[in-house]
Amino acid sequence: MRILLSTWSLQVGGGEILALNVAAGLARRGHEVFVFNQRAHLVNPELVKRLLPPEVRVLSLADRPWHSLAAYKADAVRQRLGGQAVYHERQQQAYLAACLRRYRIDLLNSHATYSDRLCAPVAKVTNVPLVITEHGEYTQFTREGRQDFVPVLQAAQRIMAVSNYCRQTLLDAWSGLPPVQTVYNGVIVTSAPDAAAAMRRQLGIPSEAFVVGMVARGRADKGLQCTTEAFQQLRAHAAGRPVRLVLVGGSEYLSQLQQAHTSEADIIFTGRVANSDFFIAGFDVGLLPTYFAAEALPLAIIEYMASGKPTIATRVGGIAELIEPASGATGQLLALDAHTGQPDPAALAQAMQCYYTHKALYAMHAANARQASQSFSMDICVAHYEQLFTDLLAQRQGLIL
Repeated sequence: MRILLSTWSLQVGGGEILALNVAAGLARRGHEVFVFNQRAHLVNPELVKRLLPPEVRVLSLADRPWHSLAAYKADAVRQRLGGQAVYHERQQQAYLAACLRRYRIDLLNSHATYSDRLCAPVAKVTNVPLVITEHGEYTQFTREGRQDFVPVLQAAQRIMAVSNYCRQTLLDAWSGLPPVQTVYNGVIVTSAPDAAAAMRRQLGIPSEAFVVGMVARGRADKGLQCTTEAFQQLRAHAAGRPVRLVLVGGSEYLSQLQQAHTSEADIIFTGRVANSDFFIAGFDVGLLPTYFAAEALPLAIIEYMASGKPTIATRVGGIAELIEPASGATGQLLALDAHTGQPDPAALAQAMQCYYTHKALYAMHAANARQASQSFSMDICVAHYEQLFTDLLAQRQGLIL
């Protein structure tokens, strides 16, 4: 198959990383794969180099710099005259259509709402089947009462939801959708055997310390403030074994939070990193006390599980599908406060203290996490994508014949 995956950007983010890993996995299975970056200026070169093999070609309007510049200038003029910026998006769509034709693409798979909106009309005019991967954004829109996005979903031949929660939300809310199938996210963990010790040496953490850590976009609604407050409570009651908090990620919000905790050497901010699995290896417990409404199936939790780390997270979106699998609990789930809609720092601190104190419970959840993570390998994820794409194209070919 000749497959093109379209993304919002090529930076660190759950949807972006999944798209890059799926592209790499499909290429290694012998398919001809392209990645189209809808935001040519949003690129993390180190991430792309680490995740994509050389045979996967990255396409974007960076290939047509003069067209892009002219479109931006035309949009600026249009906006000054009171109109909407449309020319740059039209250039993106024109180049995407040209790529679909030039490389004789069999199937288009889009991985972000912005990308989906641009891809839908292009897929129609080029007669290339479109598969949309729903990472939770449409679920959030549905919960907000929005309806403007439904025609985009209806333009696809298939929708792949990353959790049963997302799939069921869409099916309960909307009729006339194409088939919706759950395909769980997968991760690749590449930590070396000594990564845990190396991570702690790099960050100056004692080998015997109890380390709670969090990998997330630097947004307030990921529960970062709650995390620091809960850690302070844990630290106040810790007896004997030292404790550390490691926050992995970078943003203006995280920088502000770091400034507020400059005097606390046991709260460590790593900044932006391309290898989150290296830092997770040095955790004892992974955290995600999120109240982000579009939380579908966070890759960070799957990475915690693959490293054998129990997770403390909130009961939001599809997270329970990871923490409470049929094979046994992989961590602890916290409810959001009914009044604030946010996690309670005291409850989070108590959950941390539980792992700090009860070694048997920690060991059981750690073992369950590692076992359950086998269902979320990238090989399994890519195999599902490949099978769905193959079936769709076979069905389409049969209809054409």
